[in-house]
Amino acid sequence: MYVLKELWRGNISPTERFVRPESEYAAALRQLNPELEKLRNGISPEARRQMEVVEDLRSRLAMLENEEYFLYGFRLGAGLILDIAEPYRGQFSSPGERG
Repeated sequence: MYVLKELWRGNISPTERFVRPESEYAAALRQLNPELEKLRNGISPEARRQMEVVEDLRSRLAMLENEEYFLYGFRLGAGLILDIAEPYRGQFSSPGERG
């Protein structure tokens, strides 16, 4: 499989991930949802709207953070590949290497 071709054709979506039901993340999410619901039900409609604004902003920040981490990780990985593709002349020579 050519990853770039699959990415170009839309067959790969780096943001499409699914939470495994048995994962630690899923367990934390199952704990969070009822607590959020209790909080929403225990506050005024005005406070609920404010909470939704805060949740939306946190979600947006998380999306931007994740995008940045993805780009940084991709660039770091590409840099590693480029680094090993170039000949390296360190302080010592390897067996069979000239000079």
